[in-house]
Amino acid sequence: MEAVSNIFLVLHFVGLAALFGGFLAQISAQSKLITNGMLHGALLSLVAGIVLVGVRYPLNDQDPNAYPLFDNSKISVKLLILLVILILGYTSKKRSKDSLHGDTPAWATVGLLTFTNIVIAVFW
Repeated sequence: MEAVSNIFLVLHFVGLAALFGGFLAQISAQSKLITNGMLHGALLSLVAGIVLVGVRYPLNDQDPNAYPLFDNSKISVKLLILLVILILGYTSKKRSKDSLHGDTPAWATVGLLTFTNIVIAVFW
């Protein structure tokens, strides 16, 4: 079970890297938009995060000192932020199909929310 947890932790980080890396890669671009890679990274982070929380409960039953349960309020806030990122991303993708210039406000908001999720993960 610990191996499953570690695999999904790596996948969670890969999804985060795809989301935030896609944001950072476009900083100097004139036309900023939310890419498919960013959305796939957000979905990967979501699925891997849900699995991480679900796997923690049986690990906690085996050894509560080595595997304490997550703070559910922290997980809820991070989940809410990620859902907002996904909603904003998919609605922006629909709008940007009609436009040649991208969607800079949505791109910036997704980057800020992603960075906020990182800060919450580290400091909370």
